[in-house]
Amino acid sequence: MKESGLLARSPLFASLSDEERGQMVLQLVRRRYDKDEYLFFEGDPARWLVFVAEGRVKVIKHSESGRETILATFGPGQIVGEVGVLIGDVYPATAQALESTVTLSLRRAEYVELVRTHPDLAWSLIAELGRRLQRAHETIRSLAVEKVQRRVARVLLRMASASGERLEGGAVRITVALSRQDIADMAGTVLETAIRTMSKFHKQGLIETKEGRIILLKPHQLVAIAEEL
Repeated sequence: MKESGLLARSPLFASLSDEERGQMVLQLVRRRYDKDEYLFFEGDPARWLVFVAEGRVKVIKHSESGRETILATFGPGQIVGEVGVLIGDVYPATAQALESTVTLSLRRAEYVELVRTHPDLAWSLIAELGRRLQRAHETIRSLAVEKVQRRVARVLLRMASASGERLEGGAVRITVALSRQDIADMAGTVLETAIRTMSKFHKQGLIETKEGRIILLKPHQLVAIAEEL
């Protein structure tokens, strides 16, 4: 089955046998979301572990003033909402589709049982949570001490790494449609500053936008900006 193949390619479920993945597929609920549609909201009971099969999802938090901050984005083969599911609590943030998205959802009780009975699956999850915690620490450090230009460059490079398509001449097209507001939210800045920074990159010949997609014309120069001390 198509779902079984997706699970087999995911590092989180690769340790399961073909038979076990086949049984897991029978428990999955397939859902489709349009762009900007919400998968779940912060504070909702965490009843489902969400596996992204197609598309891309952003996880966001809102401040008391209503300002949105994008904590992370997830694509095919990645899971969303695992922390709330594991502790049997609520989702700690909101998940929203960045584009047309298909998910495969597993009920909490069934996922917890899988983790309990498969040590390799548990270790894969621990490793993934460790990577996410490390990225969270890097984001906090970035917001505290780094210039906005560097943060925006990092956002573009991170999205290109997650959902980029190589073009001739070394350019990379980000296949997900990103608004300037999305970039501002991921970089932890205001819209006006993100617009100014993106305009500067455009004038420098580092990026361009075609058909609603951002193209990194000179990725190596963006890397230099992102890693500038």
